[in-house]
Amino acid sequence: MNWVDLVIIGTLILFTVEAIGQPLILELLDFGSFLIAFFISFRYYNLTAKFFETNFQTPHGLSLVLGFMAAWFLSEIIFYILVRIVLPRMPRLKFRGANILSIFPAFLRSLIFIALTLVLIATFPIQPSIKKSVLDSKIGSVILKNAYSLEQPVKNVFGGVSNDSLTFMTIKPKTNEKVNLGFQTSVFSADEFAEKAMIDLVNKERTSRGLKELKFDARLRDVGRGHSADMFKRGYFSHYSPEGKTVADRITEAGIDFLVVGENLAYAPSVESAHKGLMNSEGHRANILSVDYGKIGIGVMDGGVYGKMFTQVFTN
Repeated sequence: MNWVDLVIIGTLILFTVEAIGQPLILELLDFGSFLIAFFISFRYYNLTAKFFETNFQTPHGLSLVLGFMAAWFLSEIIFYILVRIVLPRMPRLKFRGANILSIFPAFLRSLIFIALTLVLIATFPIQPSIKKSVLDSKIGSVILKNAYSLEQPVKNVFGGVSNDSLTFMTIKPKTNEKVNLGFQTSVFSADEFAEKAMIDLVNKERTSRGLKELKFDARLRDVGRGHSADMFKRGYFSHYSPEGKTVADRITEAGIDFLVVGENLAYAPSVESAHKGLMNSEGHRANILSVDYGKIGIGVMDGGVYGKMFTQVFTN
């Protein structure tokens, strides 16, 4: 057991202790209203989200979260009022142990709350040590395994605000600067559409200035993909790998001959923001528009809620 297990146990105890002595019918109604509000929120959050987006011009991702919270809050308020109206008219369950049995609905309610929290932690960018503790916990890992069906609905609601919070990031070409991403992930895939779209944008910049288009090289793309993947896996952002290898080392190991080589890196939520950021940077723009280069390969790894990792590789 680790600290996550202790937090889970403490939460379960807190919910159940508060229910001891409460009328069983009240706890059953509270649990029922909790479940109904839970499903209504996931089903209709987009309607309340439109209200925030239309009337307050909030970002789409934030609107989804606010819509979900508003739908849940309104549902809980409505059912709370209904329960208080219906409860006095309902017969009391008078049998031995009725008040003790009230802990079971409270226990189930706390279990759903814990499952939702764990899915959020496991799904979105969280400090790696916290995520690892959740995945390694004996109780938490079992709850996550059984709550897998919640992952996609949770992503639908909260994924947007996670992406909205991502901003463009890069570092100067030919520097040994290194940025700690604050997370590690092995859940990513090559984004071929983004790679092609970015090459089109690069060549559009060149032809608009009377320069020749760069020819696509699949081997350079594979080198770029490898570096983008490595940065995601090991949680860093740099032209240099943790072993000190540069882009020149990487393409040499791939068996590619070259006279000159260059590399641009970007970490961003979209192709457009990455390209715009690179063009606004003098050093990166110089690589994109350099007459020394004739070939290009771009490796883009899509990390989902973690954003996209871009590696542009140029050679003569």
